[in-house]
Amino acid sequence: MPSGVDVVIPTFRRPEALTRCLKSLTEQTIAPKSIEVVDDSETDYGPGISRNKGWRKGSSDIVAFLDDDCVAPSNWIETILKLFENNDDIGGIEGAMTTEDEGGNIIPYNPPNRFKWDRFKTANLIIKRKALEKVNGFDERYYLHREDTDLAWKVIDAGFPIVWSSECIMHHPEPIGSHGGIYGGYPGSEQLLYRCNPKKYVESAAGLISITSLKSGDLWKLQRNLRMSHEPNNVKPLSRFESWKLWTKAWFVAMFWLVRKNTVGEPKNVGKNLRL
Repeated sequence: MPSGVDVVIPTFRRPEALTRCLKSLTEQTIAPKSIEVVDDSETDYGPGISRNKGWRKGSSDIVAFLDDDCVAPSNWIETILKLFENNDDIGGIEGAMTTEDEGGNIIPYNPPNRFKWDRFKTANLIIKRKALEKVNGFDERYYLHREDTDLAWKVIDAGFPIVWSSECIMHHPEPIGSHGGIYGGYPGSEQLLYRCNPKKYVESAAGLISITSLKSGDLWKLQRNLRMSHEPNNVKPLSRFESWKLWTKAWFVAMFWLVRKNTVGEPKNVGKNLRL
């Protein structure tokens, strides 16, 4: 049986949102063993470094990550413990999320079921401590984008399956990314994610292909930026051959998704072996 759940919250100059988040954690049916708040408001190192500081302060078998502007349902910790008790073989949980539309209605905010790798938001990501120790936590080269996806890929590749759970829900009132538009460190973070796992990144690239990204020119801009150096200049740009190889595969995947959508439709459920 798990020893408990340590909750880790990085925060950056959002005291009102943090207060709301912490209030939701005091109303849990089962209290977390610890709540580690890491304030990055002065240093501005980025959430990856903050989360590493947070999870290393705790001692529970399970570490639950969320953002400072999230609101946890009262059974969040209880659900986490039940899921791990019923399946000791898993290394982590990717929880479902909700947000609000312009009318204030609560709506789902989850990745499409067709995605296998391009997901894993630390607004609701729960990982076993032994898995975090195995992969040495978050890669601190990321600043404010893709550090969560990279962590999940490392955990899975280290032999710790991460399962999807529609029961483990987190509410994120404001749509993710609405505060800043383009994430800090982008597109260097995309370069780094590609370098960390080129095979898995093909799906990430495919997910960026759309009529909108083509018309706006954003897709071509990203392709160009991936072949350029970016500050702090710690990632090797893609060569022309690497770029051609990546986007050829990405277009193939995107076209496969399109054909499937227009024939049999989108996948209805997340596959049981999606994270294995």
